[in-house]
Amino acid sequence: MEKDELTVMFSSYPKFFKYLFKDFDYVAFGFPKAALFVMMVLRYRAKGKGIKMSELEAHAGLKKSTLSESVDMLVKEGYVERERSKEDRRVVKVKLTGKGIKKHDELMKGIKKHVEEKLKILSEDERLKLFESFEFIEKISEKLKESK
Repeated sequence: MEKDELTVMFSSYPKFFKYLFKDFDYVAFGFPKAALFVMMVLRYRAKGKGIKMSELEAHAGLKKSTLSESVDMLVKEGYVERERSKEDRRVVKVKLTGKGIKKHDELMKGIKKHVEEKLKILSEDERLKLFESFEFIEKISEKLKESK
């Protein structure tokens, strides 16, 4: 792999999200960015069953300390609950509550509106290519996760 390919690989994803959300007002939603990431992962990855903190950490891309603070805040606010596994009492799973699902969906409406507004600069073809690229990256990520 050439240096330019590596540069593109390591800089494009963070740069894309940096510019996409550089003027997004998280404060207007009364929600820290990290807590929003936690809720998004719980909504789309846990599928109502809950996931272990280690899985949440891997998908949210947050430091363990930031993740713990966010989950604690979300539990305190009633958006998330911790549940001990019946099979292994050492395992604690985290999942959204009904209140958390409602709050997540409300937040996502605002995010969707923001993203749609920002991506108006793209042609229909560019938008399609962008989303196909993200789907492809997700597919490759799953393959990498399963490989040893």
